[in-house]
Amino acid sequence: MSERAMRTDMEPEAVERLPILNSGSFVKNGSILIVLLLVISAAVWLSFLQFRSPEVVPKEADFEEFSAGRALEDLKEFAVKPRPLGSKEHDRVRDYLMTSLTNLGVSPEIQKIEGPDKVENIIARIPGEDSSSAVMIATHYDSVPEGPGAADAGSAVASILETVRILVKSEPLKNDVIILISDGEEVGLLGAKAFVKFHPWAKDVGVALNFEARGSMGPSILFETNEGNERIISEFIKGAPNPIAHSFLYDLYQQLPNKTDFTVFKNGGMYGLNFAFVEGLKHYHTPNDTVENLSVNSLQHHGENMLSLVRHFGNMNLLAEDDGNNIFFNVIGHKVVTYSEKLVIPLMVFLIIGFIFTFVHGYKRKKLTILGTVAGLILFILSLLLSYEIGELAKTVLTNIFSENVWMIQSEMSISHPMFIGLVFIVFSIIALINQFVGKKINFFNLTMGAWLGWLILVIFASFQYPGSSYIFAWPLLFGLMGMNLLFLLKNAVSIKGYSITIAFAALAILITVPALYVVYILVTIEYISVLLVLTALLSAFIVPIIVTLRLKVTAGLSCSLLLIGIVMIVGKTMYLL
Repeated sequence: MSERAMRTDMEPEAVERLPILNSGSFVKNGSILIVLLLVISAAVWLSFLQFRSPEVVPKEADFEEFSAGRALEDLKEFAVKPRPLGSKEHDRVRDYLMTSLTNLGVSPEIQKIEGPDKVENIIARIPGEDSSSAVMIATHYDSVPEGPGAADAGSAVASILETVRILVKSEPLKNDVIILISDGEEVGLLGAKAFVKFHPWAKDVGVALNFEARGSMGPSILFETNEGNERIISEFIKGAPNPIAHSFLYDLYQQLPNKTDFTVFKNGGMYGLNFAFVEGLKHYHTPNDTVENLSVNSLQHHGENMLSLVRHFGNMNLLAEDDGNNIFFNVIGHKVVTYSEKLVIPLMVFLIIGFIFTFVHGYKRKKLTILGTVAGLILFILSLLLSYEIGELAKTVLTNIFSENVWMIQSEMSISHPMFIGLVFIVFSIIALINQFVGKKINFFNLTMGAWLGWLILVIFASFQYPGSSYIFAWPLLFGLMGMNLLFLLKNAVSIKGYSITIAFAALAILITVPALYVVYILVTIEYISVLLVLTALLSAFIVPIIVTLRLKVTAGLSCSLLLIGIVMIVGKTMYLL
């Protein structure tokens, strides 16, 4: 199949175009489309492997291994009723925890702070053999008045009891271990503030490990750390058996109003790590935050992180200072990629140079033009704006229909998932159709390079403003530019080799961006559906141009199918709820 040159308004010079596959190749079009869909599906599946929680260890397991089964027995004893600050149930749980810790062989004490709200922190210390400073494991035992707080944060309290049970039966660690089960977290982080301000042990803390929950299920994710985290992140990756961590979460968390005890620890000068599982939002701060609704797998992951990291940090020198930050993210399961934040700006500069090199390379080979690439950028921006408007329209319609049950739409995953996926299908179908139409005027290379110019702008912005998030844009763009230069070297880009390159690099982009997109979706919910659709539409830069090279019938068939499926998913779920 030969390439042909053609002149268009967008391409004033003779520029080689990718021809639409034809000449009896409808089957070939369909085969390529099937391969594309299979690879995309496989990449999405691989990107979700990291969100699997570990298998539950039963209560009969060896005492050296964290057992969610044993922790659950404790949780059933105290996560029965709401235990807000000052309530009788609060006092009952306080006494239960004091007795449990005493029976485990430690000597707990209560730090009392009198005031408008009487705060009673539960504190204990396990001595180390040669302590330079201490590892602190922390959570809170009070709950909101609305619910029994099995997840928030009873799961972490039960994990602490199981961790202490194991530590006192094991060989002593090098460093001391401080246990802080704080009070009054739900009414203003009162216990954490009292500990940091008044308790003498606060100055001994070398690493603070805080555990939270904003839901009832999902993996235990590292979502917050501190400035100067280069060393602690590296050690976290070594110490955690199933680490899940994304540096963009710290950037995102700073934009949210949520605060935890770790905020107080960090402001008090402590280094540390903050963990939470965040799925199952419908149970959060409600009467349904019960033991029955808590995922035992989430409890297992919380506890494994806690025990493993206490052991790891408990046997190392905690006095070494950090002098930089790390960029980090999971790729395929629990493999964490990490590098110094000092490399963010050099990587950005490299990408700018790489983009210029790629454009010049394509221009010399008559595959790119300035006007065509600018037109591709404009189309990419319009696609993002269209995605935003579709989200705003959907939000308005759903809010009007479910005005009294908006929280249900946002928090119930069985509702929000199909609606979000349906809207993603609608957005991609419309973008694909628009690109197919415009593709008659702008070739594949210009469409793609124009969209990647938009990605480059995002890389530059993120590198300066949100360096922890820069990897989301930088690495997919790097892979894309590599693939584009390989395409330029092919005599016929519309070939098995050409499609293999483009589909492979699209898959790499998915592996990096989809996990970030999913976590953002879980955290902000479809309340921010417009922003979520814009973030999703960014991926169109890697997928839609491939579809554009196929025959119009194939592209139209796929787009219309996605559009129909998306509409059916949204309308069907809406009708079911009415």
